[in-house]
Amino acid sequence: MEERESRLRYALIVQYDGTRYSGFQIQHNANAIQYELEKAIKILTREDIRIAAAGRTDAGVHALGQVIHFDLSKHIPLEKICIGLNGILPADISIKKAFNVDSHFHARYSAVAREYSYVLYNHRYKNPFMLYRALWVREPVDIAFLKEACQYCIGEKDFASFCKKCSATEDTIRFVEYITVDRIFNDFVVLTIKGNAFLHNMVRILIGTLLMLMRNNDDPSKMKEILERRDRHYSGETAPAYGLYLKKVHYPAVYNFLNM
Repeated sequence: MEERESRLRYALIVQYDGTRYSGFQIQHNANAIQYELEKAIKILTREDIRIAAAGRTDAGVHALGQVIHFDLSKHIPLEKICIGLNGILPADISIKKAFNVDSHFHARYSAVAREYSYVLYNHRYKNPFMLYRALWVREPVDIAFLKEACQYCIGEKDFASFCKKCSATEDTIRFVEYITVDRIFNDFVVLTIKGNAFLHNMVRILIGTLLMLMRNNDDPSKMKEILERRDRHYSGETAPAYGLYLKKVHYPAVYNFLNM
């Protein structure tokens, strides 16, 4: 017990391109973000550790602000952790910041909200630089339509229609604080959603449903109808993983330094 209490806890903000990986969580016979991080930390610190993450992103999903934590038996300067790990990790994984946190902090369970962005490349012709970075949408994207349809998802709702697989006993109620839709640099449309938690594939199914409604020239209010049916069969296709980014993880005020 004393040994555990004497260990020091570190939190890292991690960025990665998920294209080459099977997802965040370690899997048998598959390359995972977690494996690369734990391997690099062991090389740097010479300690066997297990990291915990704010979210287990799926295969192909990227992160701008993933948060992890782990414990060490000794103090290592934060700058050394960032520089050292960035020199060891593959080029598609990087450490943005490092922090000392108390033993009560948990990357996943201390989080109060998560923020995801989904990127659409909206142009008549394909762009090779957007391969595995954004979903190519050829037809014009109606920003006003998307904004109106998204408003039906704000607040505490039952998102059973937007879940990959839900058991009869699973709680599918989630709180969405906001969804923004912005066109940037002319050819990109970015949808950002912040909520207390998300069901499996919830954001990607939501994006697929929005695009389905827009292409079918449906009224934006049909989103409300799909929500109320609480049935996956009525929503759209699951948008590809490569357009999704874990943008930011939000924590209580006591860990406000992580929210900056």
